[in-house]
Amino acid sequence: MKFKTILTFFTLIIATSSVKAQNEGFALGAQLFSPTGITAKATISESAAITGVLGFNFNEFNNNVSLQANLILNPKKDTFDIESGLLRPYYGIGVNLIIPEFGDTGIGIRLPLGIEYALQDQPLELYMDMAPTINIEPNSAFFLSSSMGVRYFF
Repeated sequence: MKFKTILTFFTLIIATSSVKAQNEGFALGAQLFSPTGITAKATISESAAITGVLGFNFNEFNNNVSLQANLILNPKKDTFDIESGLLRPYYGIGVNLIIPEFGDTGIGIRLPLGIEYALQDQPLELYMDMAPTINIEPNSAFFLSSSMGVRYFF
């Protein structure tokens, strides 16, 4: 039910938008997988942005809330020659904060590597990434997270 509501919301925004395509400024959206939640992006230059995620992970063993903040860097030009839109790789560094229902809060360093596609004539961006992450508190651990999402630029 919630997924249908979110999908309807984004469809209405796209259908009623008269804004030209943009991939700069401030964006909000939804992210799937690790973690699933709300994503935001604020561009700080043509080749750099700050991204963040408020994510949720519910399972039978331990529910948690995850906060992520990243500085991501893009090449200054379109790396891939495509007919419409803008397809660019990105890389960066960030922090990962995991607040579990039971146990100690964890903090880690993450290195997101991904690709983003800005649609032509729409203020919409799709992205996919993988992030090797090293937790440093309360216990050291290494894991690989992956995610994909969509953001709408305002």
